[in-house]
Amino acid sequence: MAVRGQRNPYAVLGVEPTASAVQITSAFRKLVRTLHPDSQPEQPSARRQERLDEVVAAYATLRDPRRRAEYDAKRTRAVAARRAREPRAARVGVRPANGYAVVSLGVRLRPPVPSAPLRAGPVRIEPFLGR
Repeated sequence: MAVRGQRNPYAVLGVEPTASAVQITSAFRKLVRTLHPDSQPEQPSARRQERLDEVVAAYATLRDPRRRAEYDAKRTRAVAARRAREPRAARVGVRPANGYAVVSLGVRLRPPVPSAPLRAGPVRIEPFLGR
């Protein structure tokens, strides 16, 4: 399983989250061939070894279907939690209707009591002049 602070295994291997097991294995083998210390002995190996360890850890997470499902579930929960914390921006749209400009905020407002009128503050309606 990916440890906090560790990079996204899909990004490490360079594959999409929808990649098949064959695509993941192929990407892993390609990276191991290029990062292996014996492939280019003249290059400094400290950074390459660190990157190789990252690739091996990412492959260990993604090759096992159970660990991959756990990681995907954790990632989905994290994205949902992050979206829940973000303030929702109101989408504003203006369209002409019967000579007036109708402003839609993109947020569905409900009165506290279903039969009560909805009060959303001062509203100013101006004639729509169009282009």
